[in-house]
Amino acid sequence: MANEALDIASVLDAIGRDVIKQLADIPDDLLNKPLDLPETNTLFALATHLVGAGEFWVLALAGGWHIERDRQAEFHATGQGADLLARYERWLENIHKVLDTLPDSAMGQHVDPPATYRARMHDQSFTVRDCLLHALEHSALHQGHIQLTRQVLLGKPPANNG
Repeated sequence: MANEALDIASVLDAIGRDVIKQLADIPDDLLNKPLDLPETNTLFALATHLVGAGEFWVLALAGGWHIERDRQAEFHATGQGADLLARYERWLENIHKVLDTLPDSAMGQHVDPPATYRARMHDQSFTVRDCLLHALEHSALHQGHIQLTRQVLLGKPPANNG
Protein backbone atom coordinates (compact mmCIF):
# COMPACT_ATOMS: atom_id res chain seq x y z
CA MET A 1 0.00 0.00 0.00
CA ALA A 2 1.38 3.41 -1.00
CA ASN A 3 2.17 5.93 1.67
CA GLU A 4 2.11 9.58 0.65
CA ALA A 5 4.82 10.75 3.05
CA LEU A 6 7.09 7.85 2.10
CA ASP A 7 6.69 8.79 -1.57
CA ILE A 8 7.63 12.40 -0.78
CA ALA A 9 10.63 11.20 1.25
CA SER A 10 11.78 9.18 -1.74
CA VAL A 11 11.70 12.20 -4.06
CA LEU A 12 13.40 14.47 -1.52
CA ASP A 13 16.05 11.80 -1.04
CA ALA A 14 16.68 11.66 -4.81
CA ILE A 15 16.99 15.46 -4.96
CA GLY A 16 19.37 15.49 -1.99
CA ARG A 17 21.48 12.68 -3.46
CA ASP A 18 21.74 14.58 -6.74
CA VAL A 19 22.89 17.72 -4.91
CA ILE A 20 25.53 15.64 -3.11
CA LYS A 21 26.67 14.30 -6.48
CA GLN A 22 26.75 17.82 -7.95
CA LEU A 23 28.94 19.13 -5.12
CA ALA A 24 31.10 16.13 -4.16
CA ASP A 25 34.04 16.78 -6.48
CA ILE A 26 34.14 20.57 -6.27
CA PRO A 27 36.97 22.14 -4.26
CA ASP A 28 36.00 24.50 -1.44
CA ASP A 29 37.30 27.58 -3.25
CA LEU A 30 34.88 26.96 -6.14
CA LEU A 31 31.99 26.07 -3.83
CA ASN A 32 32.41 29.52 -2.29
CA LYS A 33 33.14 31.41 -5.52
CA PRO A 34 30.50 33.87 -6.71
CA LEU A 35 29.59 33.82 -10.38
CA ASP A 36 30.33 36.82 -12.56
CA LEU A 37 26.60 37.38 -12.96
CA PRO A 38 24.39 39.80 -11.04
CA GLU A 39 22.25 38.53 -8.18
CA THR A 40 23.55 34.96 -8.15
CA ASN A 41 24.59 32.86 -5.19
CA THR A 42 27.57 30.61 -4.66
CA LEU A 43 27.09 26.87 -4.84
CA PHE A 44 27.71 26.72 -1.09
CA ALA A 45 25.02 29.33 -0.39
CA LEU A 46 22.50 27.67 -2.73
CA ALA A 47 23.08 24.27 -1.17
CA THR A 48 22.93 25.72 2.35
CA HIS A 49 19.62 27.40 1.56
CA LEU A 50 18.16 24.24 0.03
CA VAL A 51 19.04 22.10 3.05
CA GLY A 52 18.07 24.82 5.54
CA ALA A 53 14.66 25.16 3.96
CA GLY A 54 14.30 21.39 3.74
CA GLU A 55 15.10 20.99 7.42
CA PHE A 56 12.60 23.70 8.29
CA TRP A 57 9.66 22.57 6.13
CA VAL A 58 10.08 18.82 6.63
CA LEU A 59 11.67 18.32 10.03
CA ALA A 60 10.37 21.38 11.92
CA LEU A 61 6.95 22.06 10.42
CA ALA A 62 5.89 18.59 9.25
CA GLY A 63 7.87 16.64 11.86
CA GLY A 64 7.50 18.92 14.87
CA TRP A 65 11.26 19.05 15.54
CA HIS A 66 12.89 22.19 16.92
CA ILE A 67 15.16 23.60 14.20
CA GLU A 68 17.07 26.86 14.52
CA ARG A 69 17.17 28.67 11.20
CA ASP A 70 18.56 31.99 9.98
CA ARG A 71 17.13 32.13 6.47
CA GLN A 72 18.92 35.34 5.47
CA ALA A 73 22.30 33.97 6.56
CA GLU A 74 21.85 30.98 4.23
CA PHE A 75 22.34 33.24 1.20
CA HIS A 76 25.74 34.40 2.49
CA ALA A 77 26.95 31.08 3.86
CA THR A 78 30.50 29.95 3.22
CA GLY A 79 32.36 26.92 4.38
CA GLN A 80 33.79 23.55 3.57
CA GLY A 81 32.20 21.06 1.24
CA ALA A 82 32.77 18.13 3.59
CA ASP A 83 30.71 19.83 6.32
CA LEU A 84 27.93 20.67 3.87
CA LEU A 85 27.79 17.12 2.49
CA ALA A 86 27.65 15.74 6.04
CA ARG A 87 24.71 18.07 6.74
CA TYR A 88 22.94 16.70 3.65
CA GLU A 89 23.49 13.12 4.82
CA ARG A 90 22.01 13.99 8.24
CA TRP A 91 19.06 15.77 6.59
CA LEU A 92 18.30 12.80 4.35
CA GLU A 93 18.54 10.40 7.28
CA ASN A 94 16.21 12.61 9.31
CA ILE A 95 13.73 12.96 6.45
CA HIS A 96 13.30 9.21 6.56
CA LYS A 97 12.98 9.22 10.36
CA VAL A 98 10.09 11.68 10.07
CA LEU A 99 8.36 10.59 6.88
CA ASP A 100 8.85 6.86 6.39
CA THR A 101 6.28 5.99 9.04
CA LEU A 102 4.09 9.10 8.90
CA PRO A 103 0.55 7.85 8.28
CA ASP A 104 -1.55 9.30 5.49
CA SER A 105 -4.02 10.42 8.16
CA ALA A 106 -1.42 12.91 9.45
CA MET A 107 -1.06 14.68 6.09
CA GLY A 108 -4.09 16.91 6.67
CA GLN A 109 -3.04 18.04 10.14
CA HIS A 110 -2.58 21.78 10.49
CA VAL A 111 0.84 23.18 11.40
CA ASP A 112 1.66 26.54 12.91
CA PRO A 113 4.69 28.19 11.27
CA PRO A 114 6.49 30.99 13.11
CA ALA A 115 4.99 34.47 12.73
CA THR A 116 7.74 35.58 10.32
CA TYR A 117 6.72 32.83 7.89
CA ARG A 118 2.99 33.41 8.33
CA ALA A 119 3.46 37.07 7.38
CA ARG A 120 5.48 36.13 4.30
CA MET A 121 2.83 33.55 3.34
CA HIS A 122 -0.05 36.01 3.85
CA ASP A 123 -1.23 34.27 7.02
CA GLN A 124 -2.58 31.26 5.15
CA SER A 125 -2.90 28.06 7.12
CA PHE A 126 -0.73 25.06 6.28
CA THR A 127 -1.16 21.34 6.58
CA VAL A 128 1.63 18.79 6.84
CA ARG A 129 0.94 17.99 3.16
CA ASP A 130 1.32 21.68 2.20
CA CYS A 131 4.68 21.83 3.97
CA LEU A 132 5.96 18.68 2.29
CA LEU A 133 4.79 19.74 -1.16
CA HIS A 134 6.43 23.12 -0.66
CA ALA A 135 9.65 21.35 0.37
CA LEU A 136 9.52 19.28 -2.84
CA GLU A 137 8.91 22.29 -5.07
CA HIS A 138 11.53 24.43 -3.36
CA SER A 139 14.16 21.68 -3.30
CA ALA A 140 13.66 20.87 -6.99
CA LEU A 141 13.94 24.54 -7.93
CA HIS A 142 17.24 24.98 -6.12
CA GLN A 143 18.51 21.61 -7.34
CA GLY A 144 18.21 23.09 -10.82
CA HIS A 145 20.00 26.26 -9.72
CA ILE A 146 22.83 24.13 -8.32
CA GLN A 147 23.08 22.10 -11.54
CA LEU A 148 23.25 25.24 -13.69
CA THR A 149 25.68 27.04 -11.38
CA ARG A 150 27.97 24.03 -11.42
CA GLN A 151 27.93 24.01 -15.22
CA VAL A 152 28.73 27.73 -15.37
CA LEU A 153 31.64 27.31 -12.92
CA LEU A 154 33.09 24.09 -14.35
CA GLY A 155 31.63 23.90 -17.84
CA LYS A 156 30.40 20.35 -17.26
CA PRO A 157 28.04 18.17 -15.22
CA PRO A 158 29.44 15.71 -12.66
CA ALA A 159 30.98 12.48 -13.93
CA ASN A 160 28.47 9.67 -14.34
CA ASN A 161 29.37 7.11 -11.71
CA GLY A 162 26.53 4.75 -12.52
